[in-house]
Amino acid sequence: MMRHFAVLCLAVIVCGWMYSCQQQNGQPDSGQVDQPGIKLTGKYLAHIELDSTTLIASEVVNGLEVPWDLTVGPDGWVWFNEQRGTVSRVNPETGKVQRLLEVPDMHMEGARGLLSKVLHPELEQHPYVYLHYVFGTEDLSTRLVRYTFDGDTLASPKIILDELPGGIRHHGSRMMISPDYKLWMGTGEGGRSDLAQNPDSYHGKVLRMNLDGSVPDDNPIEGSRIWTSGHRNIQGITFGNEKIYISEHGPDTDDEVNLLQKGGNYGWPNVLGYCNSEAERDYCRDSLIIEPIVAFNPVVAPAGMEYYDHDAIPEWKNTLLLTSLRIQTLRVLELNEVGEHVDEIRIFFQQYFGRLRDIAVSPDGKVFLATSNMDWYKEFRPEIHDPQLVEKGDRIIMLQKADEDLMAHLSDIDEKIVLEEDPVPLYLGDADISDEMEAGQQMYLSYCSSCHGSEGEGAGDYIPGLVDSEVAAGNRDRLIEVMLNGISLQERSGGQDFVWEMPAYSNLDDGEIAAILNYIRREFTHQTDTFEPADIRHIREETD
Repeated sequence: MMRHFAVLCLAVIVCGWMYSCQQQNGQPDSGQVDQPGIKLTGKYLAHIELDSTTLIASEVVNGLEVPWDLTVGPDGWVWFNEQRGTVSRVNPETGKVQRLLEVPDMHMEGARGLLSKVLHPELEQHPYVYLHYVFGTEDLSTRLVRYTFDGDTLASPKIILDELPGGIRHHGSRMMISPDYKLWMGTGEGGRSDLAQNPDSYHGKVLRMNLDGSVPDDNPIEGSRIWTSGHRNIQGITFGNEKIYISEHGPDTDDEVNLLQKGGNYGWPNVLGYCNSEAERDYCRDSLIIEPIVAFNPVVAPAGMEYYDHDAIPEWKNTLLLTSLRIQTLRVLELNEVGEHVDEIRIFFQQYFGRLRDIAVSPDGKVFLATSNMDWYKEFRPEIHDPQLVEKGDRIIMLQKADEDLMAHLSDIDEKIVLEEDPVPLYLGDADISDEMEAGQQMYLSYCSSCHGSEGEGAGDYIPGLVDSEVAAGNRDRLIEVMLNGISLQERSGGQDFVWEMPAYSNLDDGEIAAILNYIRREFTHQTDTFEPADIRHIREETD
């Protein structure tokens, strides 16, 4: 994991040094921990030398469980909610953690639970905190609830919107309040890709509403909260340059960062990323599809995103700071002057802190990161999780510019860890790919393994495995049709029932699909027959 970093010392520094609450031995003062199971250290983790700025990473708190959403409140505290249903805040100056709420009616399983959160910008005058979470048992839905902050707890819940998009996955969920005091919410399509284009459904949409949940008069569709459509699974939303940007997960191709336009259609499920196949170009022209400002292939699982324009880190001014889960990075997307294009992408902390779920920026230019090493993915893909990171639980990490005082502290540390910008992006499975690996296995790892697993093992109750799969070993034409057109149905595989949705891969050419199917067929079902590009072309022509 350390191969992409210049490291002066591999030891983890246990000497605390940044917070006034700490003693000479690096341990927090007694009485600082209000939340059982959370351990405060405030320790130095590493630092990066940018062009003219030394950026120091320190640990604010660890022992968390999937802090899904970070917000720096008007009170100066970092508010965070864990997927398991807790809302807390931590004082970054003292390290004190205060538990505010345990959501009583939430459903937690897999990717479901307490999702995004947003604070009223004038919290002292309007002490409202909005939460979006999954509830129910069989018929899963999500709801938006407003709580009132009394200084110690969140109380007096009021349901703003009920029965929002839900399902076993793809709840999206990132919220913000814009400078004109409108509440924005990015949803997922809930595994129902067909609903992303449905103007009567909130699946796969960006919603814009007044703070009481009512519909603004200037929304694009009268009486509807829908601002944009055609999204798959929105994970980040931010305001900058008088514009709104979102990040969203693609299937196994084309993660996207999009610049929102009023009433815009972003193409899912008919367009993945740019309009670059013949079918996509036709659809984009006929349906006025808006292309992303960035598409990632292979996918990186982009998550939280914040616009940065502070003098504290001048190298990052006018950028989008984008966290990623799958490739475990902080990506700095440098925008052009008007914020309509990405000119350059810089990569930091690649596979160092683990999966990064969210990011927040304080008024004084500090950056806070939330890791997500404790989520359900650690059971699905344990080989890409550092056991030491899992053992510590999830963390909130602070990045700040080293002023003269902090530089003096830094000079006193004998064993320093210096990280570098990562010049080359890594992808899942890179460590296992050899020069002799067949094209089919390479493509399987790029396009299929994030769901079905690198060994075809699937993901428990969520995604069927391919090993000895009746579908993978069965009718050849049906297997090709599934690759070309995707599938959304209830299926029995390996003795289990799955309600699942797989995207279409018609954007791949005939040879690429044949290579993937040959690898799956041979590796996971031990069939010896072979798919040729002509077989794919035949089914493609029949189903067009």
